[in-house]
Amino acid sequence: MAYNNYSGGNGGYSSRSQQPDLSEVKKPVEIESFYKAETDIPKEDLFDAQAQKIAESFVGKNKKGFEIGVSSTQLRRIFDEVKRYERVLLGAESKWEEQLPYIKMIKSKVAYTVARASKTKPEEKGVYKNLEVFLSSGINLIKTEKDYHTFVSLFESVYGFYYEKAPKSAN
Repeated sequence: MAYNNYSGGNGGYSSRSQQPDLSEVKKPVEIESFYKAETDIPKEDLFDAQAQKIAESFVGKNKKGFEIGVSSTQLRRIFDEVKRYERVLLGAESKWEEQLPYIKMIKSKVAYTVARASKTKPEEKGVYKNLEVFLSSGINLIKTEKDYHTFVSLFESVYGFYYEKAPKSAN
């Protein structure tokens, strides 16, 4: 039996009507500073309004208008990794200078997560890129152990706000 490429009487065009592109992903939120100008005091809206804005960037809509978001499992995995170093630093035998390179390595793990998610669910690439921008910009600001603990607190706030806003499909 021979097969050909005949697609029917419509000249090869799909009979489905073209749906409008309803995709919507907020712009990524890049962290520029944790602190008020020329102090080491966290910005008063860092753990509130700023964290909420970051969390909202992890949620969007696909082309059909359905909610999409960063997988809660993936976000939890990354959050646990960040928290793990906090526990390591609380140990008496651990030195900040020794741990900083490993903390910076979290960026590569996030890049891998984003690349993998983009291949398996291309429509969610934007929300995962927003996660990468948040984590990379935050980790780039870490110079001291205090910076790290501030970043962990910010991530914890973001995680809480995201859990509230995450689409059910991301849980």
